[in-house]
Amino acid sequence: MKIINAHNRTVTGKDSNLDKVTKQNYIRIGQVISIDDPSGVGRIKVRIQGDKVNGGDDGVNNNDLPWCHALLPKHLQITPKVNEAVFVFILNDKSKNIDRLYMGPIISQEQNLSQDPLYFSALAGFSFSTTQPQQNVKNIPQIRGVFPNKQDITIQGRNNTDIIQKNNEIVIRAGKFQPNTQVGNNPFSFEFNSKTQAYIQLKNNITIPNEENGTVANIVANKINLITHKNGSPRFDVLNQTDNVDLISDEEMNNILTTAHQVPFGDVLLEYLKLLKEALFAHVHNGSGNPPTDLTISGNKQSLAIFKSKADELERNMLSKNIRIN
Repeated sequence: MKIINAHNRTVTGKDSNLDKVTKQNYIRIGQVISIDDPSGVGRIKVRIQGDKVNGGDDGVNNNDLPWCHALLPKHLQITPKVNEAVFVFILNDKSKNIDRLYMGPIISQEQNLSQDPLYFSALAGFSFSTTQPQQNVKNIPQIRGVFPNKQDITIQGRNNTDIIQKNNEIVIRAGKFQPNTQVGNNPFSFEFNSKTQAYIQLKNNITIPNEENGTVANIVANKINLITHKNGSPRFDVLNQTDNVDLISDEEMNNILTTAHQVPFGDVLLEYLKLLKEALFAHVHNGSGNPPTDLTISGNKQSLAIFKSKADELERNMLSKNIRIN
């Protein structure tokens, strides 16, 4: 099997038994021209450098380029961007301009996940590339933790999200990096987000005090909303019926953050209720013009006075500013 680079040169491999069976003689590298498929099949248009006789697309209009079908199943959604590079599989060397298969995009390094154009840096690292890789982000302290370790199984988004499967742990992250605020040994425009990163962490086999080992789920973010579809009050549009794409629109998100109910802190609420209970049960009206008896259950302090002195502060601190429900 041969691999043909962007300059129409064979760079590696020999004919194999697989070639003789499938007639799949060439793997080419091409540039994505269009990702718009009117049929909705998910095909793309890719231009391969070189003349038509050798399987290239020189002189072929963009509209006349053969369709490229994705090798990955549709259960895994990734579409390359225009100008990115992909591997193109030629099915038959005698009919190079029929339907093709592609795999990609080709991304040189993780800091280029958002887009890595073919004629900029996508091929950095290949022996035939004219560009060299950038600095290894693993060696920059400010970026450590942004990208997963090699031993983890990860799905990385185009920009600032990922899903990481570790040993007995899975993490879903958003906002894993932030703009670089320092100069010096970090040449990139981003660094690890240690302030506002949002994530859901599920861990197994955790030592829990006074209990058997179990599982723990952590939800961390600046704001946390627990919203129901039905029977909630107030009701919110959590499926964005305007376009059904963004789920919760920015406008509705602001509505939730200002009008959904604040969750009370259980320990503060319990202290408030205990003081209220003691003041209620220990306050006795003696009648006949006699002053009321207002003692705590222990009998050494005035329960009503204690409740009055602490009630305002407890009420101010009782409701979470960051967790809301409906």
